[in-house]
Amino acid sequence: MGYYVRKLENKKSVPKWKVQYISCKKSDQKVESKSKLPRRTWDISKDRWRGLGFYKTMTIIEAKEIAKSLNAKQRLKRQEESYQKFQEQMSKERLEKEAFLPASFIAEFEERFIRKRKCRNKKDFRKISKSHVAWRTAQRLIKDIGLPPNEWFEHTYEVYDWFYREECSVAYAVSILKFMNIWCYFFCKKMGRPFLQVPYPRGHERRRLIDKYHTSHRNKKKASKPITPEMLIKAKGKINQENFNWLFISVWFGLRPKEVDSLKNEELFKIEKLSTGKIVLWVYQTKIISLPPSERWKLIPALFDEQEFALRTIESGVFKRPLVKTIKKHVGPEVSTYGGRKGFTDLMLEKGFSLEAISQWMGHTTINRTWRHYKNRTNIKFTLVRNV
Repeated sequence: MGYYVRKLENKKSVPKWKVQYISCKKSDQKVESKSKLPRRTWDISKDRWRGLGFYKTMTIIEAKEIAKSLNAKQRLKRQEESYQKFQEQMSKERLEKEAFLPASFIAEFEERFIRKRKCRNKKDFRKISKSHVAWRTAQRLIKDIGLPPNEWFEHTYEVYDWFYREECSVAYAVSILKFMNIWCYFFCKKMGRPFLQVPYPRGHERRRLIDKYHTSHRNKKKASKPITPEMLIKAKGKINQENFNWLFISVWFGLRPKEVDSLKNEELFKIEKLSTGKIVLWVYQTKIISLPPSERWKLIPALFDEQEFALRTIESGVFKRPLVKTIKKHVGPEVSTYGGRKGFTDLMLEKGFSLEAISQWMGHTTINRTWRHYKNRTNIKFTLVRNV
């Protein structure tokens, strides 16, 4: 948007150029446009040239320099106006926040209740970061409902309605309420007012939040669909051999993406042949930190020809994690790198193994986790349970 000097090659008189103005504002359009970026160009009258700094005796190069100068001045003016609006908005937000969240109280509250410890690893840092995000969201909620803390309990449903409008998950809502209730206790103690906690959503309210969260357009991140051996066979030849081998290992051993990657590190896996002739793959679970290092290994027996082939692939080291977009294009639009692990439970159940054994092979602490998060409820199979 701004001034533009256009050359007129066929014009005989001087100047052999004209000044135009290009606008992308919808208000400048003569006809209402449905385009997101409408564009209109019109000529600047020669009567206005002198006021803008253009002269007929100028060369086109000089005219273009004047146009650049005018456009730069316009940009500075727009930036100044934008900055002024931003400052006004920030000032308004500070006043609104100060009404219910005094700055001196917040500083003391964060010092006492949101401890800023030094992080030993990335996992600790993520936990602290998540707590700060929940506290910032709680501050926004406090400002939006516009009520003193001692009245929150009487307006519990207004708090739940805010969660519904913001499409929060139940877990995130509980995290926010935790900080709200601690702040309520802290503030009411300071002011000498009565205090009652806002209860966590239950029953109908809880179900309402869950339904809203799962139907939300903002909740784009969804669990991967499972990859079956049939899907993998169809994709063979469409993706390169290294990527195919990576997916093959994931499907037949049910490993996490990071665990498949770690199979190139000899310290994080080992292949053992038992006296019975069976081969077992040992995989070190770096994700588990609550157990001693010696108990973080999980053992997966190689009971099928496909698994023995996968072991030979692991020993060769010819496998590489594919890009998610590659998997979505050639395997399935709703599949990610977790697809192989997602399909492992049903694959082994179809082979006749018990859920208890499968849960152990996947490295889960409880069978309930395997059943709730990895069993495809729409896939019904009636098979005998095989003991291993």
